[in-house]
Amino acid sequence: MDLLRKNMFLDENRFLVYFNKEQINHLTHILLNDNHLIRLESIVNQNEIKGTSLFDSFSDLQMIYYFIHQKTHDDESKNRKEQTKREYLRDLLQFYTYLQAAILNEQHEQLNINEKTSFFKLAAKRHIRSYQRWLAEEVKVNGRIGYKPATRSRKNSVVKLFLTWLYDVDYINYPLAAAFFKSTVRDREKPDRYLSLEEVQQLLTYYKDHPINHAILITLFTTGLRIQEIAKAKWKDVYIDSSVQEGTWYMKVIGKGGKERHARLMKPTVESILRMRKRRGLSTKLDPNDETPVFTTNKGKPYDYKYMSEYVTKIIQKTNFDWLKEKEGPVTPHWARHFFVNHSVIDLGIPIEVVQRTVGHSDKRITEGYLKDYIDKKNDASWQWDESNFFKKNLNS
Repeated sequence: MDLLRKNMFLDENRFLVYFNKEQINHLTHILLNDNHLIRLESIVNQNEIKGTSLFDSFSDLQMIYYFIHQKTHDDESKNRKEQTKREYLRDLLQFYTYLQAAILNEQHEQLNINEKTSFFKLAAKRHIRSYQRWLAEEVKVNGRIGYKPATRSRKNSVVKLFLTWLYDVDYINYPLAAAFFKSTVRDREKPDRYLSLEEVQQLLTYYKDHPINHAILITLFTTGLRIQEIAKAKWKDVYIDSSVQEGTWYMKVIGKGGKERHARLMKPTVESILRMRKRRGLSTKLDPNDETPVFTTNKGKPYDYKYMSEYVTKIIQKTNFDWLKEKEGPVTPHWARHFFVNHSVIDLGIPIEVVQRTVGHSDKRITEGYLKDYIDKKNDASWQWDESNFFKKNLNS
């Protein structure tokens, strides 16, 4: 049976013998289609009427699908966005692949795989713990062994959320989420993503004659926007507000949680974006009906944000500045967001609360996390000492 035949997984794919990355990508594409949700909700309602388990006869894949697409809020803007669903699917399918492999390796002779087999129901505490060890100590990622602590923490959080839901709806009988080791990211494990003003200026100068690269970089560094927000921005979302400083350019973006923000575009940033659009053969005239992306590939298509992120990382690495070798890992687009926060607060003295609102952080503590070393040094108790009095007494003794 072709396990990945489009639209067949709801009826026939009761189990999956673990698959490769290419198959996962194909399956993710299928599972992102929410057209089947209505039929699954109908089955759930029928089961409730019959007094049976709500998810009676559901397969593991159907449970993943239902979890990803279920609506939890009457305000559609607060339900999961497609990108969130895609990221959840990636982590859950990775976990499911590992789980199948672990169980089949243990019970290869005894286990009779059939259309009713549920690996989630067969999972035990030891499988959760071994999965965490696999993430940390065994899986190969970009030439190294194990994911970084922050990545492991995110993956564990997604799987825990899903397993908690499976237990709450009685699909599994054991609270597997409780088996996870804590995976809090310690401050010392968080990478230092500091870029100085001089380093940023060197990057922009290096690409001053490259319309595409310069426009992307200057937008990242001068707005504090996330790479996802820039990749998804459309030209219709760029406008001039004549009520601010006699006319100020802005770019409207939709951030995390569906929150709308309006990022100010500085004059050099605007000039670079217009130069880039002209090079791409795109309109530079503001138009509230223009659906073209602000940034496009050389084929005129919108950037996938992951591709754009990898592209930015590569062009920064390509400059071969000596200071790049001293950084903790490759300089990615997220470093630009850290630069915006650090430069605003440390170099320019802008209140953290103002910067928090500008970059769209939901909690002040997130912004402070970008500045932890600076805040710790600023709050050092020794600043309260009277140095002249202390050393005067010591010198006289």
